Amino acid sequence: MAYFFRADLSNFIDHEYPQVVKIRSAGELHRYYESNKETYQFNHGYYSESNMADFVFGDAGGFNDAFFKTRFLLFVILQESSGSVRHRVESAMPENGSLLVSIVRIAPEIGTCDIAQWHIILDLDKSFVDMDVDVVIDTSSA
Repeated sequence: MAYFFRADLSNFIDHEYPQVVKIRSAGELHRYYESNKETYQFNHGYYSESNMADFVFGDAGGFNDAFFKTRFLLFVILQESSGSVRHRVESAMPENGSLLVSIVRIAPEIGTCDIAQWHIILDLDKSFVDMDVDVVIDTSSA
């Protein structure tokens, strides 16, 4: 399962993208929120989308202790030059000892000129949690 949340920067930070964060427990999820709530706009729901704070960090997504017994969350954080760019996760599969995450970048012919940060959140089986993660982004539609 993949979830997509636009959570733009509240404060400018110089990051390299993509970023990958593994969340193994409800405690780690809470710490991620607390450590990053001043950086990202988790409480802003763009267009009519749900906001990340309610769904991921609140109770709506069900990411509690019971969930983390068998699952983990993989955050792939991207930055796009336009808020119009969307993404599709093609796969998240083991390959050559790593977890290969393939993402398609979907860019419209005409976009906006706002920079956007995206949290793509994958709900994965805990058997993959200790694997290195390689993210491949297909930009052929860019």
